[in-house]
Amino acid sequence: MIIEQFNGLISSVIKNSLYLVDYQKTKIQELVYSVKGNAKIIIVTEANWTVPIAWFGLYSPIYMIALGLSKVEVGLVTSLGIAVAAIGTILGATISDRLGQKRTLMIFDSLTWLTAMLVFSFAQNIWWFIAGTIINNLCMIAMASWQCLFVEGTPKDKRANIYAFLQVMLNGASLLVPLAGMIVDGFGLVMGCRIMYFISSISMGAGLYYRGKHLKETEVSRKTVKEKKKYNFGEEVKKFKEAFLNIKERKQLFWYCIVQILVGFALVMWNTYYPIFLTDTKGIGLADSEISIYPFIFSIVMISIIFIFIPHVKEKKFKKYLVFATMFSVVGALFYVFAPAHKGSFIAIAFIFNGISMAFFRPLSDAYSMNLLTDAERSRIVSVFNTIIILAMVPAAPIGGYLYLINPRLIFLAVAIIFVISIVIMKVKFTEE
Repeated sequence: MIIEQFNGLISSVIKNSLYLVDYQKTKIQELVYSVKGNAKIIIVTEANWTVPIAWFGLYSPIYMIALGLSKVEVGLVTSLGIAVAAIGTILGATISDRLGQKRTLMIFDSLTWLTAMLVFSFAQNIWWFIAGTIINNLCMIAMASWQCLFVEGTPKDKRANIYAFLQVMLNGASLLVPLAGMIVDGFGLVMGCRIMYFISSISMGAGLYYRGKHLKETEVSRKTVKEKKKYNFGEEVKKFKEAFLNIKERKQLFWYCIVQILVGFALVMWNTYYPIFLTDTKGIGLADSEISIYPFIFSIVMISIIFIFIPHVKEKKFKKYLVFATMFSVVGALFYVFAPAHKGSFIAIAFIFNGISMAFFRPLSDAYSMNLLTDAERSRIVSVFNTIIILAMVPAAPIGGYLYLINPRLIFLAVAIIFVISIVIMKVKFTEE
C-alpha cells in the first residue's frame, strides 16, 4: 500500500514537472515568435555591440588606471562622456527629422563607435581617453532613432517581450566576459585591452553592414522627412520646451523620469567603480583576470529570470515588479558594503541579486515608458527624456570618485540609499497601467 502511494506520488510529481516544462517551453516560444521586423534585425546584430561593451565595461576603468589615470580622473572622463551624450540626445531628434531615423542610426553609429574603438585601442594617456569618450558618446545622437526603429510595428502588449529579448542579448554577452579574462591573463591588462578594442571595431563594423542592409525606415520618419522643413533654431527650442512641459505635466511620465534619473545615477557610480573596487587592495583585492567570472554569473541569472518570468508579466503588474526588482538591487549593493577582503563569494551573491533585479527592471521599465507615448510623439519626447536623464547623471561618476577616496564602500552604501528612494517614489507615485 505504501509502495503504491509512493509510486503514485512520484508519478504525480513527474507529470506535473513535465507539464511545467512544456508550459514554460510554450512561453519561451511565444517570446521568440513575438520578435519580428526591425526588432528582430536589431536583436540579431546586438551581440556585435554587447560582447565588446561587456568586455570593456568591466576592464575599461582598470585599463585607464593602468595607463596612469587617477580614480577621480576615471570619474571625470566618465562624466565628460555623459555630458557629451546629453548634447547628442538634444541633437538627435532634429537630425533624425531631417535625415530619417535609419540614416541617422547608420551614419552616427558608424562615425562614433568604429572611430572610438580604434582611439581606445591605441590610447597612451588621459587625452586619448578624453578624445575617444567624446567621439563614442556622440552615438547618443542616434539613440532616439534606435529606440523608435526598435519598437516600429510592435503592438503594446508585445513590447515587454521584445525588450526582454533585447536584455537577453545585452546580458548574454556577459557569458563571454571570461574570454576577456583569458585575453588579459594571456597578454596582460594593457595589451589585452588594446586587442579587445580592436576586435570590437571589426565586430561593430559587421553589425552595421547587416543593419544597413535589412532595417526598414519607420512610417512616421518617412512622413517627417518628406515634409523637408528648413531648420529653425527657434522652432527647435520651442519643440524641446513643449516636449519638456509634456513630460512635466504628465504625472506618470514625470515620476518615471525621476526614477530613471535616480537609478541611472546609482548605476553610473556602481558600474564605473565596481571593477576598481574588486581589484583594489583597499576593496576586495582580486586579480584582474579573476573578476571576469562575475558578469558571467550575472548573465546566467538574468537570462534565466527573463525566460522563466518575463513572459508571464502583464502590463498592469509592471509597478509591482519594478518595485520588487529594485529591492533586489538594494540587497546587492549592501553585499558590496559588507564584503570582506579576498572573499569573492560575497560579490558572487551580489551579482546574483543584481541579475534578478535587472532581469525585471530593464525590460519592464523600457516597455512601461514606451507604452506611455504615442507613435507620433515618441521620437521628440524620447530625445528630451534621454537628455534630462543623462544631464542629471553627469555628476555621478566624479561624486563616486570622491566617495571612493574617502572609503571605497561608501559608493555602494550611497547606491543602496538611492535605490530605496526610488522604491518609495514608485510605491507612492506610480499607478498600475
